[in-house]
Amino acid sequence: MPVSVKCYQNYHNCIKQVLVCAFLVFGGFAYGQADGIKSGVNIQASYYNNGHVNLGWDLMQSYPEIEALRIEIEPYRVQQAVRWISEAHEKGYQVIATYHDSANLGSDEKTELENAANWWKQNYGLLSESGPIIINIMNEWGSHEISPKDYADAYNDAITTIRSVYDGTLIVDVPGWGQAVKIAADAYPLFVDQDIIFSLHIYTSAFNIEAQRWLTIDDLSYLDATGADCIVGEFCDTPTGGADWCTIIDHCFANGWPLFGWAWNGDGRSMNMIEPHWRDEPLAETFRPTEFMDKVIDKLAGVKCFTKPDERCETNNLIGQRCDDDNEYTVNDRYNEYCNCIGTFTEELQSNLSTPEIIVYPNPVSSNDELTIELFKINAKGQFNIYNSLGQTIISQTLRPNQDKILVNSSQLSNGLYWASFQSDKEVIATEAFIVN
Repeated sequence: MPVSVKCYQNYHNCIKQVLVCAFLVFGGFAYGQADGIKSGVNIQASYYNNGHVNLGWDLMQSYPEIEALRIEIEPYRVQQAVRWISEAHEKGYQVIATYHDSANLGSDEKTELENAANWWKQNYGLLSESGPIIINIMNEWGSHEISPKDYADAYNDAITTIRSVYDGTLIVDVPGWGQAVKIAADAYPLFVDQDIIFSLHIYTSAFNIEAQRWLTIDDLSYLDATGADCIVGEFCDTPTGGADWCTIIDHCFANGWPLFGWAWNGDGRSMNMIEPHWRDEPLAETFRPTEFMDKVIDKLAGVKCFTKPDERCETNNLIGQRCDDDNEYTVNDRYNEYCNCIGTFTEELQSNLSTPEIIVYPNPVSSNDELTIELFKINAKGQFNIYNSLGQTIISQTLRPNQDKILVNSSQLSNGLYWASFQSDKEVIATEAFIVN
């Protein structure tokens, strides 16, 4: 069994202690396990019908793999959250309650974390009346650029405030949208109160900014070396990116980290486990699973990548053998949990999207880093533009037919919000917003 090691000594002694324990456990690293926390799914109900939604308990209870809920709460949805938490307890679920301020995700402003701490001080008593909750201090506070000291200092003050009303274990999101694991690891020895659990957010788009590559299992070794307890607070296979999310989640499951899939319902895009979406039918009486249901449930159950046959795979293919699912071999296939498809994967991002699209990564991008813009199925000559939040054109260039990639040094862009678009004689294609910070 993996060993959980809590280290309160200085950083170098901590590493030595963990290494000793690691080699006593099958010669590998020891991983911090969040004892007592179960695995489950995320819920974001704040945005829809003023939070008055049917949570779909009947369907949820047909999946025994879901034992806990991570409920995100916008600061103005306290009364509605009381009902969500109460119903969750009535159905027998463990509850993690997360302060979620959608306007300040990725913020380095200490005042935003202070707001979260004061919100907990004011509302914890009310929210916990129906049963115990585990506090996740704030969703995704801190960017890829925050220093370990500033990160720890801000949390030290926030934790002191929360301790006036709550003495349980606190969950702390890793900075950089849950991805900057090295910053969290370097900050851990600076935490005065180490009764915390770090929460990672693992998606296909998870990126290691410092190393300028997609997140890998190796990156988790930074946290392993500290002995800090960890969970995966969010995970799913977003349509774009190059991180091997499936293998990373397998690794976390094998080492005892609780997992929380994104999202039961309430995702603002297309990663809901159930439908109809609350945006369309917040008070639906019945729900049905989407394609994301099996992906999340399999991970909660410990089903490993490339071990479960897919209905598209030919019957004479053995598990782990290459098979053909009748499309091009793309980034989507590379992270398909079921079918290792025919073809050669290149390092460049690919997609089997059926319609033209522009994808920008990494998002957010740091100043002076390279921004990659992939052009899918855009085969015409046209004009490419990047606009700022005021609608001003910042970068403009003419694209040749079949050009599939543009590289932009973000030093050409000030910190802020941007959009990219392609315009030809026949069509206009725009990206989702991306951030330079």
